[in-house]
Amino acid sequence: MDSKKCLDASAGNKERLRWTQELHDMFVEAVTKLGGPDRATPKGILKAMGVPGLTIYHIKSHLQKYRISKFVPETTSSNLQRKNISEILPNFGTTSAAQLNEALHLMHIQVQRRLSDQLEVYTRSYRNYK
Repeated sequence: MDSKKCLDASAGNKERLRWTQELHDMFVEAVTKLGGPDRATPKGILKAMGVPGLTIYHIKSHLQKYRISKFVPETTSSNLQRKNISEILPNFGTTSAAQLNEALHLMHIQVQRRLSDQLEVYTRSYRNYK
């Protein structure tokens, strides 16, 4: 276990830790043994790793980053597809700016009406609740 070399807690509690590949692999192994990133707790990971000088704060921070990396999909060029505006809006070329503005204005009015209706229902139910 050469991971002990990268840890020096003598400089204080807020010592920055450089996560080596070996240390990260130990972390991943501990997380896996404890049921994955959603079930593993920092305290459990700390005990499972058993690395002197490693603190719960190091584990908490690394676990947070690890969880985020697991749920954020990687963006690759194969996932991205460039589309022409005419593919998304087939009639875009024949639609004038005035027509688009009118359509947006009508949609805005509809949304305002729905919100107003919802607010009225909420207000009535609140009055009846009192």
